Amino acid sequence: MAQMRKLSVDELKPGMRFNRPVYIDSNNILVDSNITIKESDIRKLQSLGVRYVETAGDMIATEADLKLEQRVSTGGMDVRTIMRDYETLLKKRKEFIEIHRRACLEVERVHNAIKANEKFSIDGLSAVLNDIIKILGESPNSFIFLFGLDEGKNYLVVHSVNVTYYALIIGISLKYSPEKLRDLGLGTLLIDAGMLKIPPYIIHKQSNLTEQEFNLIKTHPLHGYRVIKQLGSVSERVAIVSLQHHESYDGRGYPRGLKGHQIDEAAKIAAIADSYEAQITNRAYRKRQYFYHAMKNLLSSGVNRFDPVILKVFLSRMSVYPIGSMVRLNDQSVGIVIGSIPQKPLRPIVKLVFDAKGTRIRETKIINLLEEISLYIVKALDEEEAGISFLDVL
Repeated sequence: MAQMRKLSVDELKPGMRFNRPVYIDSNNILVDSNITIKESDIRKLQSLGVRYVETAGDMIATEADLKLEQRVSTGGMDVRTIMRDYETLLKKRKEFIEIHRRACLEVERVHNAIKANEKFSIDGLSAVLNDIIKILGESPNSFIFLFGLDEGKNYLVVHSVNVTYYALIIGISLKYSPEKLRDLGLGTLLIDAGMLKIPPYIIHKQSNLTEQEFNLIKTHPLHGYRVIKQLGSVSERVAIVSLQHHESYDGRGYPRGLKGHQIDEAAKIAAIADSYEAQITNRAYRKRQYFYHAMKNLLSSGVNRFDPVILKVFLSRMSVYPIGSMVRLNDQSVGIVIGSIPQKPLRPIVKLVFDAKGTRIRETKIINLLEEISLYIVKALDEEEAGISFLDVL
């Protein structure tokens, strides 16, 4: 039997539903299972001085969440589609790198204008953004080439461009219109404009920040919102991404402590993309995580930080073992994940790199773990453990 647990009345929100009844006390039910909690229910509890309710159930999607999930692409992905996408992917590397280079130049141009307190045009950003959206449409997994690209150059510039790719992946999965995709992409390309107003020594500091330094960092969303509105004349929908991307779903973010549905959806998307990209990038004070570990950290630490529906969309799109993940199978062979079916995330399609004896495999050998039921993944590897760069074997 499921164990009862307490929920603070302060944490209840209109629209919440649980798969078991929610009790005021042992004799009184607040709402039955699968019944939405209303604003009037919460006010009633507050007027009675009730601080906690109890339930043995789990929260299930709110009506707003259900509408959001209905927008997610659930196309018939099969092994043939995965293999076709993989072949297309390999042909797109040169084009992808060129688009990324141009995007970095455009973001750098805008950053330089902001540093000089000069007005800037977003025409160049819009043009390269169209190319980013186009290549993601032609090769959905081309984002894999971001890993390590331009590493060591201007971090704020490269990070902003990379975050844009991951944000657009989510936007495309949510079936955003071209206009909404453009606003989302412009917002993420300008996401760290406010960091240009923070003393550089803080941004590049290799030790822990002091409380005063961290408080300065926490002002950058406000700075970003103001400068891109004033100097770039961008729309509110674009600027809100910079302002709210550090807000947290549980209300513990900054700068305003917004929570849940108070946070703009584009900013919620940007928050997830920002966190994931930061993890898989080398920084002066720490080494990067690899895809599986970054996704695992995102899911474990993001339970309260991120919108659960959008996080689920990102997980469904990227999978537990994102493309590019190096894995060891139970027969000790090593391979690289080249795709997976969302309904079976633990059974991806793997291109073998080393056989069970540790011998490098030169020809292309694909293992479909959906069919090879005797094989399964026992460990996700980083490049050092695998003994090879994933881009060399992709």
